Amino acid sequence: MRETNRLAEQLRLFISVLASVAYLGGGIALIASSRFFGAIDTSSALGRAVGFLVQDGPFRYALAILLIVYGLFRGYRAFQQFTNP
Repeated sequence: MRETNRLAEQLRLFISVLASVAYLGGGIALIASSRFFGAIDTSSALGRAVGFLVQDGPFRYALAILLIVYGLFRGYRAFQQFTNP
């Protein structure tokens, strides 16, 4: 029984670290790919909405910063779980 709990804790830690890296990578990629979103098809309503949110502008960089901060927070929480028995 104790071995099952340990395996579950290790799996939860691994998923937390993976999610942290994914959020960090998403934020960095959003900043780095500033030219990609200029090619969004704006003929549909969804395309216009997505184009408005992710164009080069304050919403795009705010979202990137939010992803990076949340990724750092998730990484910090995973580190806390790892160091606390």
